[in-house]
Amino acid sequence: MKYIKGRIVTPDGIVNGAVAVEHGRIAKVESTDTGLSGEVFNYDSNLIVPGFIDIHLHGIGPYTMFGADDMAGAAGLQLQYGTTAFLPTAASMTDDEFMEFAKNIAQAQKLAGGAGAVIVGAHFEGPFINPAKKGGMDAKYLQPMSMEKCRRYAETGVLKYMTLSPELPGGEEVIRYLSQNGVVVSLGHTMATREESLLAADAGATAVCHLFNTFDRTGEAEPGVWKPGLVEAILENKKLFCELICDMQHVFPAYVRLAEAALRPHRFIAITDSMTGAGQPPGDYQMVDGRWYSTASGAGRLRNEPGRNGLVGSIITMNQAFANLINVCGFDAVAAARYTSTNAALLLGLDREMGAVESGRRANLAVLNERYECVATFIEGERLYAN
Repeated sequence: MKYIKGRIVTPDGIVNGAVAVEHGRIAKVESTDTGLSGEVFNYDSNLIVPGFIDIHLHGIGPYTMFGADDMAGAAGLQLQYGTTAFLPTAASMTDDEFMEFAKNIAQAQKLAGGAGAVIVGAHFEGPFINPAKKGGMDAKYLQPMSMEKCRRYAETGVLKYMTLSPELPGGEEVIRYLSQNGVVVSLGHTMATREESLLAADAGATAVCHLFNTFDRTGEAEPGVWKPGLVEAILENKKLFCELICDMQHVFPAYVRLAEAALRPHRFIAITDSMTGAGQPPGDYQMVDGRWYSTASGAGRLRNEPGRNGLVGSIITMNQAFANLINVCGFDAVAAARYTSTNAALLLGLDREMGAVESGRRANLAVLNERYECVATFIEGERLYAN
């Protein structure tokens, strides 16, 4: 038996004690840390949380989310920030590049092996995106719905998550096919009406891509009468999990708190939507599609579009998202752990394997100090990172 001692963040509260690990899984959470027999890792008053799960990121550190070597490198780097599973995300690509991305994911999974965060599969953010809501995407890569292409993507075996604009013709058919073939469908970059969002959820969509970003605003039905629109339909639809970029720039803290009030406890998922340069000094970096952006403002903004829809992604890491949820938004550590790990595992169907400090799940754990910096990361009970 192996023991990891500290302040353990469980789904039901914080326990001062030890996580007992056997055969790579959590055997139990001990409420005492004395009289332990076996290998013991003592982290005193530091927090032990479920390893973070990031379902939406385009890069981290010096790495892009495209080449197999880069993604394998990112899997190793993620451990420094307490992330133990992630979905590399691709956008603004040709069909051939999406297929190459999928091939590279499979290769990266082999390269990373058990030495880094788990590469769960691929997130395709596109190409079936409404050009009117392209956000930071390059419009020339956006396409109408295609069942033929959709089948090709799904048949790669690595596609786990796809973001699309459901209002495009053929959307319901594509959503139904994907959801029936094990792919989580996320609504995003969309001008869908309230009714179209309901139809998409009925067809099998279960998620929403970066809520509040690239969505139409609600208007007035008539002077003085507030009209419920797409965002309101999403918040009240119990079928839909919602990603929120938690860098406090993409979504203001007040909106994070408002969303959390509607989405708690299971539908709120914190993401980074990070770019190459996350966790690095401010500088200029290049996207996979060749465009350049700067991180000098604390987020990724296109160099040739300052102040004009130039926001393309964040530069935070998941432990920073965790810290923001506590320090800026006022949530407690139990809620922050749920939003940075537990709910993502639930959405992806991995909740029997990871996402919480509970008996039976893999011992994928992060240890955080009082500043929420990662001091150790465990994958299946093996300490793969220590600071």
